[in-house]
Amino acid sequence: MAAHTLIALALLAVTAANSLPLAAQDMAEAPAPPAPLPDELVLEGDNIITVTINGEPVRLEVSADSFGSAVINSEVAAWLQLLPVSQRGWRFGPVVVDGISSVQLVDFGGGPVAMPVSWADRAASRKADGVIGVHHLPYARVTFVLAPPAEGETIQRFPLKRANERGDTRLGTELVVGKKRLMMIFTTQRAENLVTAPTANFIATHLEGGFEPNSDGTAIMNFAVERPTRMMRIAEPIMLGDLVIDRFAVRVEDYGDPRRVGEIGENDPRFDKGQILVSRRKGRGKPDLLTRIGRDQIAHCSSLTYDFTVSEIRLSCAALPPE
Repeated sequence: MAAHTLIALALLAVTAANSLPLAAQDMAEAPAPPAPLPDELVLEGDNIITVTINGEPVRLEVSADSFGSAVINSEVAAWLQLLPVSQRGWRFGPVVVDGISSVQLVDFGGGPVAMPVSWADRAASRKADGVIGVHHLPYARVTFVLAPPAEGETIQRFPLKRANERGDTRLGTELVVGKKRLMMIFTTQRAENLVTAPTANFIATHLEGGFEPNSDGTAIMNFAVERPTRMMRIAEPIMLGDLVIDRFAVRVEDYGDPRRVGEIGENDPRFDKGQILVSRRKGRGKPDLLTRIGRDQIAHCSSLTYDFTVSEIRLSCAALPPE
């Protein structure tokens, strides 16, 4: 064999030998695909998860009653250098919070997905960098741990319904009152059940409701907006499974006047358990039919689960003592 051929073969062998470690190194450094997300997300304490937005870590407070886009604090949007694309606003009666929004890449751990993100001058969360609703989470099940489980708990099951008003998704369950369906949304952030004035009028006229004396209060809404309330009690409780719902904080100065609720008088016969009632009141107006069920209502429950695979909301609850 010619000398120049032997030299060429030797050079090829050396080149191949030197290239093998580089190829192996390149394969070792190739990023592994993200592991699949677990089927269930379990939330405890402040219900905070960490996601990445455009590659940066952001802590978000998960809220059972949040609707619409995820909302981050304005300083977080500035740090992420987000550029607004559209306007966004939130109305709480006469109080309007103006904001802005754009679509960003949000990663829960299974790879980035495009998602609308909003922000405003008012802070969305005092505990985290922002707030996100359950409807945005990419898990088959989301469970809020409310308390340690008690012996002999039972599971209550409710059909999971999605309401979509002006593009804002809400998750809850429905209950028929009169000829209409109330959208019942669980909330762990507030203590009391909460309704607007038109919805209070509707409930009061169907189920004999009235305002309790000296029951003025304040509801803390999103962005820490404060709205005045009064406590309404109904003579014919709403039964949501085993939950006996008979008291509501009513936003008395937002979206109408709750004049048809009336007052509860001393020894009011409507609240006598032996009294048979025939209501002569007629509801008026257009209620939003949205009822937030507060944590006091489910204080005897240890967990709240949203199961998207079977479209079901589950509550695990201890038996209440007899009245």
